[in-house]
Amino acid sequence: MRRPSGNTLGIILMILATACFTINDSLLKLAMHEVPPFQALFLRGVGSTLLGIPLLAALGLFRYAPRMLDGRVQLRNLLELTAAMGFVAGLAYVPIADLTALGQTSPLLLLIGAMVFFKERLSGMQVALIVLAFAGALLVAQPGASGFSPYTLFGLWSAAAVAVRDLIGRKIKLDIPGIVVAVAAGAIEIVGAGLAGLLLEQWTWPSALTLAFAVGSSIFLIAAHWLLLTAYRAASVSAVVPFLYMSTVWALLSGMLIFGTFPNALALLGIAVIMVSGVAVVGLERWPKKVVVSP
Repeated sequence: MRRPSGNTLGIILMILATACFTINDSLLKLAMHEVPPFQALFLRGVGSTLLGIPLLAALGLFRYAPRMLDGRVQLRNLLELTAAMGFVAGLAYVPIADLTALGQTSPLLLLIGAMVFFKERLSGMQVALIVLAFAGALLVAQPGASGFSPYTLFGLWSAAAVAVRDLIGRKIKLDIPGIVVAVAAGAIEIVGAGLAGLLLEQWTWPSALTLAFAVGSSIFLIAAHWLLLTAYRAASVSAVVPFLYMSTVWALLSGMLIFGTFPNALALLGIAVIMVSGVAVVGLERWPKKVVVSP
């Protein structure tokens, strides 16, 4: 059986990345039942760093640790911090599916950026399928069905930061391993969330269960960032962007399995729309092939 490569590999990695991000968000939301948002983010950052540094050593990549200070790595991860703080601030007050749906504006922003900065060409069919997937994401989450909350605006804040983050991530040098960038993303949360928490929150001592949620969130965060960065390195933006919409499906499953919220007929229709558009994108043969994948 032939190993997947190029756009096919990128699509698989993107689907796995969105699943890991959703599990990470779900565990973080569980942690926020006991501690305030920025404290939860701080705990996740500590966990990511404490787990990530030994991981780099175990993989023989610790010599690359100074590359965490690379300008593009720092800029990419500052944008990740901005996105995470916006998302977490909203997550404390808004259903995860609502925030996830609003976050689905980021793929459209990514496509615009790819066309402007990377000169990627999109066919009319590709654009139509991506817009169709966006419509499916809105059907799944149905934002506003439970009433408008101003906290949902944090979802748009996060989406804009994510789009710019991923465009910057595409420009990180290929000799910097993706796992190094992922560990650095967790480390920067310690500073940003720590300062925000000290200024805006009253922190509490977390229970063992809350710490376990934070550690679990850390593990999936590192995995998600590595998978995401590797997906963008393996494939063209136009090939993998439609599969960012899988995060809406994972958020729906998370709501069912963890938070006890169940989909209605519109949500099920939305899932079908996302799946159909994804299968159609896979069937297109006109993507630019891509590239080199670093560890």
